[in-house]
Amino acid sequence: MKLKSADTFKNRGYTPLIVASILLAACNSNPADRNNRYAYITNQGDNTVSVINTTSNLVVHTIKAGKAPVGVAVSAKLQRAYISNVESQEISIINTQNQKLVGSIRIKGSPVGLALSADSKTLYVADWFDNRVLAIDTQQTDAVREVSVGDAPAGLIVSPDNQWLYIANRDSNDVAIIDTATLSIKDRVSVGKHPFGLALSKTGKLLASVNVQDDSVSIIDTQTHQQRMIKVGYHPYCAAFSPDEKTLYVTNTQDDSVSVLDLNTQKLIATINVGSTPEGIDIDHDKHRAYIANWGSNNVSVIDTDTNRLLTTIKTGDKSRAFGQFILIQ
Repeated sequence: MKLKSADTFKNRGYTPLIVASILLAACNSNPADRNNRYAYITNQGDNTVSVINTTSNLVVHTIKAGKAPVGVAVSAKLQRAYISNVESQEISIINTQNQKLVGSIRIKGSPVGLALSADSKTLYVADWFDNRVLAIDTQQTDAVREVSVGDAPAGLIVSPDNQWLYIANRDSNDVAIIDTATLSIKDRVSVGKHPFGLALSKTGKLLASVNVQDDSVSIIDTQTHQQRMIKVGYHPYCAAFSPDEKTLYVTNTQDDSVSVLDLNTQKLIATINVGSTPEGIDIDHDKHRAYIANWGSNNVSVIDTDTNRLLTTIKTGDKSRAFGQFILIQ
């Protein structure tokens, strides 16, 4: 099973001794050490997840998932990573302490975007083909609620207070705002054409909708639902905020770049060249590094968010996507 359009599928140094030392340290480290941070990168082409240690910037595990993994949601509280597999119609569950696959949740549909509530009690799943979102109890995974949303729901994210779920409906060109208590639609915000990725600022005051076919992002005030639209690169896909809410990083799939935006001036600060067809992005704020999954070049680019320069490139699996919030702090 494929996703709906070409918007989603495009055709597009250390010494050996030091590397060995870093690998040995990574393998022998205590998984519960809170200094350990891991990036879970879905590889759609080879049905795996690459686990990157963001201290060493090395792949420390490769985990077999379902067929065509796309979305990611992680929880330190549950010690779990959830992976959406669009073609095998299931959610893979990874134990983040031992990096083992420990189960799966069957989905009668096409799961794409994933998001966890702030308390980790609910996993939200965007069902791309059936135009609905599922709310799954993470303790009793057979307890499922659902709500019909717009056409082709993709990215989704939950407010820090757990009150609101935001959903990008790609073919409806809007963002649905869902009351999580009643799982009912409270509002819709029309945005640019083909919204896909969503990002929410740390306080929950700003929501970014990445509009693929308009080459723009909509910056939405979550209190008033007013928005500003800022142009970025060609076919943008996903975004991530800086913790101070002043800067937004946006992946541009057809420019092979990341746009860095000043949200106060609504101006472009920098354009950073990365790998081919960059899609998912997440930031390790403590280490001041942004991680970008490159679908076309099968790797992850690492950016220094202090200097906005490319630090390194990490080889991963085939067709890396990492759609969602994929960095976990243990």
